[in-house]
Amino acid sequence: CVCVCVCFQVRASKNDSNRRSKNWNAWWAHPLAPSDARWKSVKDFQRVNHFPGTFCIGRKDRLTRCLTRFRRRVGKDACNFYPKTFLLPSEYESWKKAYRDSKGVWIWKPSASARGMGIKLVTKLDQVSKTKSGVIQSYLASPLLIQGFKFDIRLYVVATSFNPLKLYLYDNGLVRLSTRKYHKVQKHSSDRSRYMHLTNYSVNKKSSHFEPRTDDDFLACTGSKWSLHALWKHLQDDRGYSKQEVLSLQSRIRDIVTKTYISAEDHINTQMAMSKLHRTNCFEIWGVDVLVDSNLTPWLIEVNTAPDMSASSPLDKAIKGSVFTDTYTLVGIPIANSASKSQQVLSKLRSNAAAAKGGGDTDQGVC
Repeated sequence: CVCVCVCFQVRASKNDSNRRSKNWNAWWAHPLAPSDARWKSVKDFQRVNHFPGTFCIGRKDRLTRCLTRFRRRVGKDACNFYPKTFLLPSEYESWKKAYRDSKGVWIWKPSASARGMGIKLVTKLDQVSKTKSGVIQSYLASPLLIQGFKFDIRLYVVATSFNPLKLYLYDNGLVRLSTRKYHKVQKHSSDRSRYMHLTNYSVNKKSSHFEPRTDDDFLACTGSKWSLHALWKHLQDDRGYSKQEVLSLQSRIRDIVTKTYISAEDHINTQMAMSKLHRTNCFEIWGVDVLVDSNLTPWLIEVNTAPDMSASSPLDKAIKGSVFTDTYTLVGIPIANSASKSQQVLSKLRSNAAAAKGGGDTDQGVC
C-alpha cells in the first residue's frame, strides 16, 4: 500500500484546488468530447480511462449508424446480430411502413439515455412521435427465459488500444432478470409492463418482486441477478443444453463484441490522431448488453461507455472488483511522481519508439 501511495498518483478531481497539476499517472474521468482541449495536454506516460470518440458506439443512434456502415462493408450475413433499427424522426416514414408490414411490436429508446429511462414498448402507431428524436427497434419477442423471466447479459469489455485493436472480454459478467413473468405481447395490446419487458437493474430494483442478492456465489442461481457463470451452469444442468451448444453461444457472443469494436475502429483512431494522443494513453471499460433469444441466438442491445461500477450486492462487488483489478493489471500504468521523472519516462518512450523504427538497439527499461 505504501508503494502505491508514493508512486501512483491519480489526477485530481474537478473540485480539487490542485486540479491543474500535470503530475499524475491516471485520470478516471467522465467521457470527454473529442474536441476537449484537455486531451492535448496528456503526456505519453499518462493514462485516461476513456478514448476520444467512443460515443460512436456508446449512443444508441450512433451505434446504429456505425453498424449500418459496417454492414455495408462486410455484408448483411456478417452483421446480423443487431435488431432492425430506425433513426427518428428522419426515418419515421420508413419505420411506419415497416410497422404496418410487420406482425410484431417495437421498442422505442432515447438516443442517449441510460438505466432504462424513457424506453417504452410500442404496440400502436400513435405511440410514436413524428418529431421526437430517438431510435425504434424491432422487439425481440421470443427471448430465452429463466424460470419464466426475461433476462439480459451485461458483459465487461476492456480496450487498451485501438491501434492495433486490443480487446479483453472478462470471463464473468452479470445476468439481470426482469421481475414480472414474461408473455408475448401482440400488436395493439395495452400490456406494456416495464417490469416484464425491461431487464435494467435500475428499473427492476423498484419492483416489489425484486429479489436482491446477499451472497457472492458465482454459481448460485438465485435472486434477480446472477453471474454469467451461473447462467452457463443453468443452461447445461437445468435446461438440457449440451456443452457444445453453450460453447457455440459463447463463441457467437465474442464474435458480436469483436465486430462491434471493429466497426468503431476507424473513427476512434481518427480522433486519437486529431487529439495527438499516444496509442497507449487511453483505456476503457465498457458494459456491453446482449440478449439471447429462444433459439439460443445472441443479439446486441447496446454499448455503455460508462457502465455502473458501483456494488449494490456482494455479487456485484466480487465481479466488478475483479474487473477493476484486471483492468489496471492490463493497462500497466508507468510509475512516475515528479515532473523530472515524467520527462525521463517520456524521453525513454520516444527513444524506444525511434530505435524500434530505425532498427537500432536501445535500453528497454522505461521506469
